[in-house]
Amino acid sequence: MVDQSWDDDTGYHQAVGRTWVMVAIASCCSLAVVGLVAVAVFGVGVFMALVEARSR
Repeated sequence: MVDQSWDDDTGYHQAVGRTWVMVAIASCCSLAVVGLVAVAVFGVGVFMALVEARSR
């Protein structure tokens, strides 16, 4: 068996660090999706305004 040092928090700190990295990646992906949706909605609005102006 491998000796377990209960005073060693190295694994815990590595796990916490990986968790924060994953939270940062997920936050960036979420912001990117929200940004793409906003651009799509804005783009559709501009497109509709152009179509309406052209049809007059």
